[in-house]
Amino acid sequence: MRASLWKPRTNPGFDGVGKKGISWLAEVTKTGITVATEVLFPEQVSLVLKIIEKKGNPEKILFWLGARNQNHRLQRLIALKIKKEAPPQVKLLIKNQPWLDEDHWLGIVGHVLGSGISPERVILCHRGFSPNGGENPDNMRNIPNYEMAMRVKKQTGLPMVIDPSHSGGSVSNVFKVVKEAKKYRFNGLMVEVHPCPEQAKTDKKQQLTFKELDKLLKIID
Repeated sequence: MRASLWKPRTNPGFDGVGKKGISWLAEVTKTGITVATEVLFPEQVSLVLKIIEKKGNPEKILFWLGARNQNHRLQRLIALKIKKEAPPQVKLLIKNQPWLDEDHWLGIVGHVLGSGISPERVILCHRGFSPNGGENPDNMRNIPNYEMAMRVKKQTGLPMVIDPSHSGGSVSNVFKVVKEAKKYRFNGLMVEVHPCPEQAKTDKKQQLTFKELDKLLKIID
């Protein structure tokens, strides 16, 4: 279940519920569902683990490094914190950086694995690259580069999922990205869903309703 407690923002605004939301995630883990949340600093890893260990199931956590977190020292420290403090079932997902650069993407993986974390605990995620004023006929929020994603997957030997929400930026584009991604060997997807998207505090245009999620799952099948 995708549920970030801390949300980096392009402009100042709602930046997540923070610490108080960890107890909510703990309740979810007790149902057997794995919760996925973005972390910006190593201290947040420790905080999430500490509270969920007391109130839920600490084995049911997936942390992720977001596209904006391009401080390589923090990337290594977060991975090291997971290696040392989290149960072996806990994994780390890495999103690509916002700009189009294959070497940099591979570099992120290198920094993370340089912490000593097992590759078996690492998952990659393609969330597209910023258009930067270039051609963008479909008005994507971030333009996917499926071929590059597959090259990075092959070179690293790591599983690769796709984030059609942050690529598409709209419900129609989410469906478009998922249909296109079916042509490639992605290992899964992470998509944003909201019971009432128009009331969402962030990214409301790209969030699916539960009915739309049902339709999306039929496409995947």
